[in-house]
Amino acid sequence: MERYVVVARENQKHNLWIPFLICILLLIVSPLFLGIENLTEPETAKVLEYYAVFISIILLPAVFLPEQDKDIRDLLSSKYMPMAKLYGIRMTQAIIYLMLLLGIYMCVLKAGNCEFAFLKLYMGELATMVFLGGMGIFFYALTDQVVVGYMIPLLYYMLNITISPNKIKAFYLFSMSIGKYEWKWTLGIAGVVLFVAGIAIRSKRK
Repeated sequence: MERYVVVARENQKHNLWIPFLICILLLIVSPLFLGIENLTEPETAKVLEYYAVFISIILLPAVFLPEQDKDIRDLLSSKYMPMAKLYGIRMTQAIIYLMLLLGIYMCVLKAGNCEFAFLKLYMGELATMVFLGGMGIFFYALTDQVVVGYMIPLLYYMLNITISPNKIKAFYLFSMSIGKYEWKWTLGIAGVVLFVAGIAIRSKRK
């Protein structure tokens, strides 16, 4: 357990703190770009799906950033802890931070007199975040290119803005905004699969 704590502490100190602060800043400045008070449930869903979702793209692919330096990757791979376990600790830490940020932001929306079912929107938005973040992690691991890890989720986001929901259905990112909450199950499960696949691919990369 002590080793896990050390890994998490080092990850926070050298890797996660900058993406985490960027996510906080993104949420803090949201009133400059959109209304976050007196919203209905569909309007709240739009705020979460169209705006807050970006924190997952910023935060989750960052778990692989230290290994952009091959010397660091070689050093870590020679240590006693398997790379898959190391990535798992980082991933868990990032998801905890993501869940915390989302929960706090939704509490702010509640305080702003927005009317919505908290748990339903929280779980739905978390599924979307896991999917987009997992997509970034998977393509980052597949290509070993940080730019690709960030660009693919953004391109998929833009595709969803331009395409009809009926064409991609359960993989539509903004389904809560149109009342299709059941589609989030598919996004969440697909996101977990992408997470696992990304860790597996990255752990074997030399």
